[in-house]
Amino acid sequence: MRVHIFARAPIPGRCKTRLVPRLGARGAAWVQRRLVERALSTACAAAGAENVTLWGAPDTAHGFFMQCRQRFGVRLARQARGDLGVRMRSALRQEPGLLIGSDAFGLQVADLQQAAAALASSDYVLLPAPDGGYVLIGCRKPLPPLAGVRWSSGAECAQTARRLRPRGTLQRLAPARDDFDNAADWRRARRLGQLPPLVRC
Repeated sequence: MRVHIFARAPIPGRCKTRLVPRLGARGAAWVQRRLVERALSTACAAAGAENVTLWGAPDTAHGFFMQCRQRFGVRLARQARGDLGVRMRSALRQEPGLLIGSDAFGLQVADLQQAAAALASSDYVLLPAPDGGYVLIGCRKPLPPLAGVRWSSGAECAQTARRLRPRGTLQRLAPARDDFDNAADWRRARRLGQLPPLVRC
């Protein structure tokens, strides 16, 4: 099972910007680091580090990504240019498998294992998020173009499913898992103990 993780570099002011009013730019970047580390831990536990690729944006030159490669033993790759659909297609065209974002803080090892098992009998899998998006997409054949999917609209999962079904069999997995976008998600993650206390820097 190949697991791909998309992550933005933890540059203050350029990641998790919806958290900045509450946590400040550096606090939001600190949260981004913790989310990436959590995603890597989950993926490595499910698939083994040798089967995990961390796709950095805007590139992989940030020192944090280098630390992740050394600490977790995963591969690094640079995300393609374009919208999210273009970037996902590019990564999964190189190596089919599962793709998650670093903000999928509700994702569990069992979810990745379930998704991998589902691909044994389906061409595509989606694991929805409660807000109408999704925290995981998987394929064993190329993704079709996802042009027209309105990212961050709350309709991404339904719109993506409509584009996948004509191209092959699709499984929508359950239960939905939380992702991390805003201050409410920050409070929920802290309440559930899924993030350590904020370290001001």
